[in-house]
Amino acid sequence: MAEVRVAKSAGFCYGVERAVKLAEETAREKGGCAMLGSIIHNVHVVAELEALGARQVDSVEEVRPGETVIIRSHGEGRAVYDQLRARGVEILDATCPNVTRIHQIVAQAEQAGRQPVIVGTPDHPEVTAIAGWCSHPVVVSGAEELEKWLVQDEKRRNLPLTFVSQTTSTRKIWDDCVKKAKKECTNAEFFDTICGATSKRQEEAHRLAQQCSLMVVIGDGKSSNTKRLAEICKEVCPDVRLIERAADLEPSALSQANVVGITAGASTPAWIIKEVYDKMSEENM
Repeated sequence: MAEVRVAKSAGFCYGVERAVKLAEETAREKGGCAMLGSIIHNVHVVAELEALGARQVDSVEEVRPGETVIIRSHGEGRAVYDQLRARGVEILDATCPNVTRIHQIVAQAEQAGRQPVIVGTPDHPEVTAIAGWCSHPVVVSGAEELEKWLVQDEKRRNLPLTFVSQTTSTRKIWDDCVKKAKKECTNAEFFDTICGATSKRQEEAHRLAQQCSLMVVIGDGKSSNTKRLAEICKEVCPDVRLIERAADLEPSALSQANVVGITAGASTPAWIIKEVYDKMSEENM
C-alpha cells in the first residue's frame, strides 16, 4: 500500500485567494459583476463564480454600462484601465500586490530612461499586463532569448537595462538571465520579482518529488505555475501526472507506487486537493 503525502504549500496563494474572495463578495453584494478575463487559471473556480453572478468577459467592449468590473489577479496594462474609466464603470482591482509592484518598477524605470526587460512567457496574461506599463517593453523567455536579443544590436549591451521576472517563473530561469546579463551588459539592474510563495511551493514540490515514485500535480493546464511545478517534479521523479480533478487520475496510478506525493498550483482550491487525496486514499485501501 502506497503512502500518500501532500505538500504543505499546495493550493491557493494569497493573491489568488484575495481575487476569488473579492469576486465572490462583489457578486453577492451587487447581484452580479464582470470579471475581465479569467480571474484565475482554474475553470472550476471560474464556473463557481459565474454561478454566483460574476460573469467573465474577454474584452472591455463586452462590459455593460454601469457594471462593476474586476481586474483579474494577473493584472492588466495601463491602457485597459484607461479604457474602463472612459466607459464610466466601477473598477475593483484584484491584481496580485506582487504583480502591481512589478508594474510600478517597469513604469518608473522607463520614466528614468531605462529599458525594462521582462523575463517570462511572452503570451502569459501576467507578462502581457506588465508589458502594458511600458512603451517599448522587451520580453525574453530565458537566457537563450536574452542572448538573441543582445546580439541583434551590439549597442544593447550598453543600454541601461532594468530586469524583472514573471512572478511564477523558476529560480533557474531568472538566475541564468541574471548571470548572462551581469557578464555581458554594462548597465543592468535587477529586481527579483519571483513570488516568495511560488519559490516556496516549487522548492517544497522538488523535495517531495525526490522522495516519491509517483508525483501528482493538480492544476489547470493553462496555469503557468502549475506547469512549472510539473517540470520541476519531473527533474527528480520518474512518474509525474498533471491533472485538474480526481476524475483525471487513472485507477492504476497507485499500483506500482510506494510513496505518492501531491502538490497543486496556486490556482487550485482546497476542495479539489481534498477530492484527489480522498480518491487516492480509497483506491489505496
